[in-house]
Amino acid sequence: MEASQKRLVLYYDEVSPPVRSVLLTIAALDLKDRIEHEHVNLFAGDHLKSEFVKINPLHTVPVLCHGDELTITDSHAIMMYLCEMFAAEGDDLAVSDPVQRAKVFNRLCFNNGFLFQRDAEVMRKIFRGQISHVCSSHTDPIAEMIDVLEQYLQRTKYVAEDHLTVADFSVVATVSTLNLILPIDGDRWPRVHGWLETMRTLPYYAEANGAGLEKLRAKLCTKIDI
Repeated sequence: MEASQKRLVLYYDEVSPPVRSVLLTIAALDLKDRIEHEHVNLFAGDHLKSEFVKINPLHTVPVLCHGDELTITDSHAIMMYLCEMFAAEGDDLAVSDPVQRAKVFNRLCFNNGFLFQRDAEVMRKIFRGQISHVCSSHTDPIAEMIDVLEQYLQRTKYVAEDHLTVADFSVVATVSTLNLILPIDGDRWPRVHGWLETMRTLPYYAEANGAGLEKLRAKLCTKIDI
């Protein structure tokens, strides 16, 4: 069976920023009806159940299974794989050029290694009850990473290039989440603020990112005042 015909299954919970970045990619590539969606309720502990741990011992989402041969457990790898498999030739999301690929990978690594880690650290403390209110000691490390993103956006219209790439999906899922606890100030970060507004105009943004973001906001409101 050809790879394009094999079963694609996404294990997801849209409260997760990495999941939302993949959902944005799926929407941009018009793959929603091609992929089976299996919900894993993080707040109910579904990711810790033995049947899911067999699929992903890291007990994280998203997970993409393509047939019986391939299981991908990192959102950044999933996005690149989907683009390589399904982006049409000439599509901005296609990343066949090695220089462009390097630029996109570099921004994905920025999100994975720095930006999202700052987000995850604070969110873990909030949901574990270790933080009753967010203060500067929690937001200053996040602000440092937004400063870096502001510098990146001095060079290109979008995060990696002058056109949309999956790096934008990855970063916007994180930044929109951070915006819940550290509003993106247009005076301090005018380029990030403008880029975020541009991303919100994507026709699939509200469904692919906004819906899960609102679910996360509702959960956060039970823990802290935002």
